[in-house]
This record gives sequence, structure tokens and C-alpha cells, in this order.
Amino acid sequence: MKLFGSLKDESVVTGLKVEEFPQLRELLADPGIATMTFPEVDGAITMSTERGAALSEHDLQDQFLLFQFSDKTDGPRILETSQVAPKIKGTEDKPDIKARMQLTSFHVGESEDIDKNSRATLRIDFGKDEKSNSSLDTVFWSIAAGLRLYDDINKKPTSAKDLQSDFHDAFSNRPIEIPGGLSKLSFEVVKHQEPKWYQKIFNFMQSGTGRTFTSAIGFPGITTQAIGLVDDLVNKLDKNKPTILFKSRPMTLALSEKAKLDFTGGIPGVNVGSLRPGFCLLARGRDFKAIVDSDPEYMAAYGLLKPKGVNVADFLTGSYDDPFKDLTYAVLRLNMAETELNFSLGF
Repeated sequence: MKLFGSLKDESVVTGLKVEEFPQLRELLADPGIATMTFPEVDGAITMSTERGAALSEHDLQDQFLLFQFSDKTDGPRILETSQVAPKIKGTEDKPDIKARMQLTSFHVGESEDIDKNSRATLRIDFGKDEKSNSSLDTVFWSIAAGLRLYDDINKKPTSAKDLQSDFHDAFSNRPIEIPGGLSKLSFEVVKHQEPKWYQKIFNFMQSGTGRTFTSAIGFPGITTQAIGLVDDLVNKLDKNKPTILFKSRPMTLALSEKAKLDFTGGIPGVNVGSLRPGFCLLARGRDFKAIVDSDPEYMAAYGLLKPKGVNVADFLTGSYDDPFKDLTYAVLRLNMAETELNFSLGF
């Protein structure tokens, strides 16, 4: 949040006011970013349509899928969200959810052709689904995280465990608030060459072992209009067309039993994806079979997946045929708790 400072509640809800952020005005005046299009209405950065356009057939192979690591000792280790039962019940007194999200690792497949100028930007939007029965405003918590895919010091692609970020810090330690517990979640990761203005946005450190490989800025509680700013930061990175590593349509996910029941009405033929507190795996649709067939466990110390049946010695020495070496995936940690959001609360 060093670039944008502390966002005021009233300015966030109505859109990001350019005049309130001198750092933003300075950034937009930079010739290196001048080609980006920011539609302005009375000084507010806005967008006219909600994010989440349909993907082409070519994009479907990169369609993002969300899995959850099971907390059971038996059965499969990786669950698709429709197989997940919410852990939080949710009540009339506490129907809402507050959440915290961390990126614990980001593994780039060997086939991604990472060179010393390779960078990536991770984009996450997490907020209330418009189909929620909550009367509170529909707002989103948007994150833009810059990832250094190449380790300039060690002259090789960055280790998965070094590509991590606690998004709680990006929101100035405020929890993500989901009215009604029915959420909409979308992800996008694009690989690109580093534009001249990129470091200005993400403020990467440049010294020795103190270098950070991930840096995130957060936009807490913004409307779909204000999301337009983050769209442009991610989608118009430079003159070269970015390569999609992850891309998803907005996904409706129930974070509590109450939210799931409110949405489905208890009808057996209607299902909705759910999430529990714990670890989630992000991967492309083309990699679905390789992940599920290997029934992996997450080796958090190394930020990598290990197939079931591979012993630790072989894993550490790399003396096995790793089915995940060419897969690009990320692991997130999600913590949630039920709460009651005040109707007069300014997001």
C-alpha cells in the first residue's frame, strides 16, 4: 500500500479519485505508462462493465481451476470445490464471513521459458456474489501482486517458496469481508517483460538477500467501477501481449453452510462450490488429470507438490520422474471466521 496510501472509505466505494492520490497522478504522467487507457468521469477512474468476459476456445486450456486440500486422513488429498463441505455453519446472528488469504508458493513450470526479464502479475478479486441474499453492498477486495519469475542473484528461475505473499499486509491488516458468506472469486496470472514503470508500482527491493520476489498492493472494499484501475494495471502491462499462465471466470463459492443452503434451497440437483479454511491449489484445466492422478501432498518447506508414493529422499534429490515439473501452479492458504457486518459499515 506504499504507492496508494490509506484509501478512504468514501472514496473507495464511489471510485478511486485521482485528485486524492498525488502518487497516482505522478505515475499516470510517466511516459512509460502513458499508453494505458483510464476512462475518467469527473476525475474518478471507473469501468463501464463488470469484469469476467467469456473466454475463447483457445483460452479454455488456460482456464483456471480451484482445488482444496482435504483435511481428512482418508480419501483423495485434492478436492474440487463442489466436493467440499463448508466448515463454518453461519447463523442469522453471524451470517457474514471475514477472511484472510496468503500466497504460500508459486511454481513455474520448466516449459514456461523463463528468462532474466520475465515477470508476472497475479490478479485476485474476492468479494460478495451478487446472488447473495445479504442486503449489504456488493464490493470486492482486489489484489495485484508482482512476481519476479527470475532470480537475478542465482541466475535461474525463482524458487517456488520465494514467490509468496501475505495479502493481509496489502490490505493494511484488514480482513476481507464477505456479506452473507456467498462469494465471487476470480484469478488471473500473466507473464510479461518488465516495463520501466513496473518497479514503481510494486516497489521491489534491489539489495542482496533482502530482495523481495513478491510485492502486492491491495484495494479493500471497492466497487466494480473502481476495479477498472486494477484491470488496466494488469492487462496493459506493456506493448507486448502478455502470456496467460492462469485465467478464470468469476467463481461462485459458498463459505458457510448457511450461504450454501440459501443459494441451493436444499434442492439435491443444485450444487455450488464451497471453501473451508485451509490450503487451496490453483492450476490450469489442462493439468487436472496429472494433479488428481498423482494424489499429491504439499511440501510447504519447499513450496512444491510431491506425488503420493514418492519417498522424501527421492523428492529431495530429484531422483524420480516429477509429473509436476512442467506444471505451473500456486498454493494459497485461506483462513475464515463467521461475523456480523454492520449495515452502516463503510467498506
